[in-house]
Amino acid sequence: MPRSSHTDQQLAQAMRKAQTGDQSAYHQLLVKITPMIRGFLAKRLGGHEDLEDRVQDVLLAIHRASHTFNTERSFLNWMFAIADYKLKDYLRAHYRRKAAGSSVDVDDVKEQLPAADEPLDLGDRQLLQRLLETLSPRERTIIQMMKIEGYSAREVGAELKMNETAVKVAAHRAMRTLTNMARQET
Repeated sequence: MPRSSHTDQQLAQAMRKAQTGDQSAYHQLLVKITPMIRGFLAKRLGGHEDLEDRVQDVLLAIHRASHTFNTERSFLNWMFAIADYKLKDYLRAHYRRKAAGSSVDVDDVKEQLPAADEPLDLGDRQLLQRLLETLSPRERTIIQMMKIEGYSAREVGAELKMNETAVKVAAHRAMRTLTNMARQET
């Protein structure tokens, strides 16, 4: 039996016990899933300052929705669906606040442009959109997938039928182009 299937079954069993009031099983479940959730969010948010707050939001959502877990289904799928929903909910609110706030200094946006293997903090959405439009469609897709959606170079390569090294090189070049364009905006 594959490890993930075994882990999924163990977590489902712990949730079944937790649903019947077993506090020890519930505690063990939380201990096991917290690093998984943290990793899931960190991959998508990077070193975001609110990462631990987002982890707690997901754990709270799982607690509140625990009665909805169908013990005949995959626990991990259920858990990651909740984590994905909470992440998207947070990002929508985050960007809405940013868009409603004052304009962002372009120097701030330049500092937010990370190396090719780091996620992108979106900052000023309009400026970012203008900068992304300077890229080729393929580069734009790579940046969208790696920096905004949090996919790995390997996953992007599989999707675009490119090897991982080519994806990394394209991402690096695109980030350099974005950095240069951001400098010209100042």
